[in-house]
Amino acid sequence: MSGVMNWQHFRAFLWLRWRLGLNQLRRAGIANLVVLILLGGCALIFALSMFAFAVLAGIFLLGDVSPSVLMYVWDGLVVAFIFTWVMGLVVELQRSELLSLDKFLHLPVSLTSAFLINYLGSLFNLTMVFFFPGMVGLCIALVFVRGPSMLLLFPLLAGFLLMVTALTHQFRGWLAALMVNKRRRRTIIMLVTFGFVLLAQLPNLINFIVPYDKRNADKRHANEKPDDMAEQEKGNAKQAAKMDPETLARMEQTFQIVNLAIPAGWLPYGAMAAGDGNILAALAAAAGMTLIGGVSLRRSYRTTVRIYTGQLTSKPSRPAKAPSPAAQAGARAATALGASKFLQKKLPGISEQAAAITLACFRSLVRAPEAKMMLLSPIIMVLVFGSLFLTRSFTPTDYLRPLMASGAIALMLLTMIQLIGNQFGFDRSGFRVFVLSAAPRSDILLAKNLAIAPLVGVLGLIVIAIIQVMLPMRFDHLLASVAQLFSMFLVIAMMGNWLSMFAPMPIASGSLKPVNPKAVNILMNILFTFLFPVFLAPTLIPLGIEYLLHEYGVMGAVPVYLILALLEAIAVYFLFRLMLKWQGSVLQRREQKILEVVTAKVE
Repeated sequence: MSGVMNWQHFRAFLWLRWRLGLNQLRRAGIANLVVLILLGGCALIFALSMFAFAVLAGIFLLGDVSPSVLMYVWDGLVVAFIFTWVMGLVVELQRSELLSLDKFLHLPVSLTSAFLINYLGSLFNLTMVFFFPGMVGLCIALVFVRGPSMLLLFPLLAGFLLMVTALTHQFRGWLAALMVNKRRRRTIIMLVTFGFVLLAQLPNLINFIVPYDKRNADKRHANEKPDDMAEQEKGNAKQAAKMDPETLARMEQTFQIVNLAIPAGWLPYGAMAAGDGNILAALAAAAGMTLIGGVSLRRSYRTTVRIYTGQLTSKPSRPAKAPSPAAQAGARAATALGASKFLQKKLPGISEQAAAITLACFRSLVRAPEAKMMLLSPIIMVLVFGSLFLTRSFTPTDYLRPLMASGAIALMLLTMIQLIGNQFGFDRSGFRVFVLSAAPRSDILLAKNLAIAPLVGVLGLIVIAIIQVMLPMRFDHLLASVAQLFSMFLVIAMMGNWLSMFAPMPIASGSLKPVNPKAVNILMNILFTFLFPVFLAPTLIPLGIEYLLHEYGVMGAVPVYLILALLEAIAVYFLFRLMLKWQGSVLQRREQKILEVVTAKVE
């Protein structure tokens, strides 16, 4: 298999990708095309606005600044770009391919062209739309106001983007190689995602562990001095920091050392060198980033070819003692018996069919890697916002504490919106079982909601317990928060049923990434996310009523919040059961369309 680029093959693959895209648009319908045109127009307007803003900022603000200021500006852009890029990488760890290479292995063609098209396709994302036009506009402005030496910014920028994208592509290929073994796949996805989150939160955690006590000690020390002396010392310190050239020189030297030590800093260092007339240093930085990107892209190609040709799974291994046929049959029988006993359990208050579907969906959910990745999100939110609360000393009022608990519950539900609002997308081909079954469609929706309920209940109670430990609530407010958790879940479950029926999106196995989603469905999911606070706002009415009565001095000894929260939970429950009948009839009419969507395969 040759790795040399063949331009005829490249044009053929490009034409194939174009035809596949047209076929997908034709099947999606006119409404999807209109939404795509609108979104594309918005993205184009935004990109042009960023380009114009960068050009104007470069012309009017950076014409006479020192080369070190140019380095600081590009440092800020690089840090923002990498942070946004890493956040996108956390959301989509798996590499998406426009053309699946396994479909071309039997053809006498070089896979280099298809690999290159897949790599170029990975460059089109929100981070590029947000940063690339501005970076190009800034380069043009600097060339216009500072002279031809700033033309070196273009190879510097190209080398930087090649390095970042190629390393990302190689990293995703490495993950794909590790996940060839499906037993390790789930653990790898969870550990890598959690590692990225911990790395992103490392500054916040350090700030929480180390400097917090030091800052408090400094504040106490400053409070011991007279106010006029403290203000005078602060003014002198500010003036010294502003006027001291040694401080500025040390800061500039520190930035230069850091930029030289980290390859991502070679773009800012090269911009400073170009602004200072040091052409060789700028060329060396561009060449270094291009070399790293080229080597990473080459290694990514070799890893991809090894995956698709089976070289990663065909390594000889030490022969293991195979179990006897009787042992294999016994293991299969024990597994089937355990699953059968689990599915035969009865749940009180619901029909036998709904109970069976609930247990089956729950068992599938807890074993799926998607659910495990989803459960990381509430943990991440607890780490982020919990550390923020702990690093700030304040005492909330008695009515602010249950409001904070409600906000934490809402945030936890928001992180699980992909499970609640796309219940059939995770079934994929398994949705045929529901279509062919004789179970009432309202029982199917009820079972889907009940399968998610244990996860929501456990995580919600953990969130409430954390709030109670950090900021103790009154006992009646604590019980009311638990009742409000029940109401909030039922409200989101009702809304999630509608979204699951009218905007289903097939999810790739082992990930949270939709497969060829329609623009209309994406727009409906975005709209649902924006309306999320509106759906939950009525559940805050009991707390608001008790707060108003407390302010006017009425019924101060009565736990109004608890009583109204319990009554609201009962009312929401009956509304939920009533709406299930209506939603069941809608599911009956739309199940064929849902089946067509969730069983779609990637071309």
